[in-house]
Amino acid sequence: MKDLETKNLKIRKFKIEDSEDVYKNLATEKKLEKCLGYKIHQSVEETKKMVSSYIYEYEANELAWAIEEKKSHSAIGFINALEVSALKEYCNIKFGIAFEYINKHYMEEALKCVLEYIFNEKNFNMVVSRFFDGNEEITNFKTTALEGIGMKKEAVLRNRKINEKTGIIENQVIYSITKDEFFKFNKK
Repeated sequence: MKDLETKNLKIRKFKIEDSEDVYKNLATEKKLEKCLGYKIHQSVEETKKMVSSYIYEYEANELAWAIEEKKSHSAIGFINALEVSALKEYCNIKFGIAFEYINKHYMEEALKCVLEYIFNEKNFNMVVSRFFDGNEEITNFKTTALEGIGMKKEAVLRNRKINEKTGIIENQVIYSITKDEFFKFNKK
């Protein structure tokens, strides 16, 4: 894994020094409190443990990037490539960004850069992104970001999980893109 850069962002390995930014910008976001699988951190120490786990995973060649805004030098988001299979030329991406940066379209900028790296340097042929639709604001953000780089909605798996925090049954939304589709959509 290597560090990447765009006009506005550094997309790089996490550093322990990012813990304060991650805590402030992501780990304590009240709007996410009722999201499936999201747990608000109670202290910077809790966030530091999470950041440390990302750093530890680099030894196993895990693909997990911090998104740093160049202007503020603050860690404002993340992108992880999960379920990586070189044999199947496939990975699943998970991502998030602080709410105050959603309308700056930084996520699309970061995703485009990461997918270029995954397709060109990791030689993958398919990237998938899956998320649950229990939070309308997050669903709209993820849909905009993924469609903004050319990903297509592949499926909506209905009633896949009950959100234990809200009791609401949530659907799983699946987006995907192939290498050819990505470069055709994102011609320079």
